[in-house]
Amino acid sequence: DPSNDVEVISGQGTIGLEFVEQAREQWGGQDLDAVIVPVGGGGLIGGIAAAIKGLLPRCKVFGAEPANAGDAFRSKAEHRIVPHDRP
Repeated sequence: DPSNDVEVISGQGTIGLEFVEQAREQWGGQDLDAVIVPVGGGGLIGGIAAAIKGLLPRCKVFGAEPANAGDAFRSKAEHRIVPHDRP
């Protein structure tokens, strides 16, 4: 599963680095307060969160997923990976 692959997650972290860099360029050196990341298998948010929290520990990272595809929400609530069961 690519979502749990360390190299894939590390690669996704470069997106977080770009968020921070571009925000600082756009807003005169100001840092991000929060980011919202789509959640699928978890690799994207895992990489982005690791990179952003490494640079900006106070920055909040929120995951978002469609209501009818709430497997990440259910996984967190059940403390285990719950597979996606809807199209």
